[in-house]
Amino acid sequence: MQRYLIIGFVALLGLVVGLGVYASREENRLADAQANLRQQAVSDAAVIYVENCAVCHGASGEGLGSIPPLDSEALRTMEYDALFKIIARGLYNTPMAAWHQDEGGILTDYQIDQLVAQIRYADWGQIRELAAQRGMIPASLAVPDVTEAQLAQISALGPEGQLWSEGFQLYANTCVTCHGANGEGSTLGVALNTPEVRAQDAASLTRTIVEGVPGTMMAAWGTLLEASELEALVAFLQHWDQLEAQGIALEMPAPQMIDLDDPEAILALGERLFVSTCTSCHGDNGTGGLGPAINSQQFLSRQDDAAITQAITEGGHRPNSAMPAFGERLTSVEIAALVSYIRSLEENAPVVANPRGTQQGGGGPPWLQATPDPANPIQPRGQGQGQGQGQGQGRGQGQQGQNGQTPQQSAPSTTYRGTVVSVEGNALTFYDEASRTNLEAMLGPPWWWEPNAIALRPGDRINLEGFEGEGHMELNWIENLTTGERLDLRTPDGNPVWQGGS
Repeated sequence: MQRYLIIGFVALLGLVVGLGVYASREENRLADAQANLRQQAVSDAAVIYVENCAVCHGASGEGLGSIPPLDSEALRTMEYDALFKIIARGLYNTPMAAWHQDEGGILTDYQIDQLVAQIRYADWGQIRELAAQRGMIPASLAVPDVTEAQLAQISALGPEGQLWSEGFQLYANTCVTCHGANGEGSTLGVALNTPEVRAQDAASLTRTIVEGVPGTMMAAWGTLLEASELEALVAFLQHWDQLEAQGIALEMPAPQMIDLDDPEAILALGERLFVSTCTSCHGDNGTGGLGPAINSQQFLSRQDDAAITQAITEGGHRPNSAMPAFGERLTSVEIAALVSYIRSLEENAPVVANPRGTQQGGGGPPWLQATPDPANPIQPRGQGQGQGQGQGQGRGQGQQGQNGQTPQQSAPSTTYRGTVVSVEGNALTFYDEASRTNLEAMLGPPWWWEPNAIALRPGDRINLEGFEGEGHMELNWIENLTTGERLDLRTPDGNPVWQGGS
């Protein structure tokens, strides 16, 4: 009898403990179940949204024209009942129609619940990706439409109206990709339509545009914009609020449907994206500017589609590269179309003298563009003694001078012609035609060579000039005859270019 009592007591104790454990986990179980239901609702709603709502509110919920965005904190925190009623009944005296079946629409209670879940919980980047997979290409990076009526309306606003209209057009063509259609900012650029920006004087704004902002995606535009364009753009930024007060705003084009099975349609999409997104940095037709020349044999023959895709998705990898990462702004369909268009350029791509796009056509920074004054030459300060010491310690020894820098070249130079055998890091092995032997040379310090390297592949024909350093050959310059690229490693007076010598 006593044994049965003990068994019963143990069983009762186990039941109590089990119920306690179950109750302690119930809150987490309910939370997980609700999260799964929300996930399912959002997934189902994405299809409904793309097919019915994206044409007005944008494939990314960004809003188009006067239609408000759905990707907003105000809507995410709005009460459920309020959101449901807006979708079900519409909004009076607005383009928002009633979507519930009882109101003449096509959606059920369950479908509207799903849309509410999407607005409150969805990752809009995933919605955009789904839209692209169904052939609906969002217009988030397209150039907005600027009408003649808008330009005329701006011009009539006052004495500076014509200048503002020119800046309005310039902003639409050049700045929208990073700073948003109406200056609201994005993951690529800060908001510009703000009281803080308008409060800056013209000189400060101009300097920012001309010189860029180090450590950010804002590149220097001084080499690409004329003085009159800078004046117009700055004037527009300073008076943007006056344009808005007149109802003047840039409107992004609506998403467009394309046939994803049509290669020509994909190629046309890639070209439109390149024109609206890439030419501001890489130049018209990819000929180079702030960024390297994409339309060049040097680039296209050495970059496969995977590398180009990675560069677009993740941005630039070179030090001080201003290449933004477009992975969060473009869908996989758009990136693939862009890569297809870039690849299509290869057949007719030229060999470009300076494919890296460094200050091409810019004439140097503003302080170097002034005309020299022979009557007032600039005198060097404190250079003679320091330079002499540095040279004296290092000549002929391949050692560092007292200033810790690599010394000037002292050994006689020899010009070589041959073929690349291998390149491992910054070490070059090449076949010299004159001596009919393999020679080795250093291509500068690894930290300098990697971001400044020209393409060197086994079999490429090369010319170079070098001299014997400490145990290895140092180079003055190297030229890849196969690609047309040339790189100077030392200045005319023998100083390494990585030390900023003149």
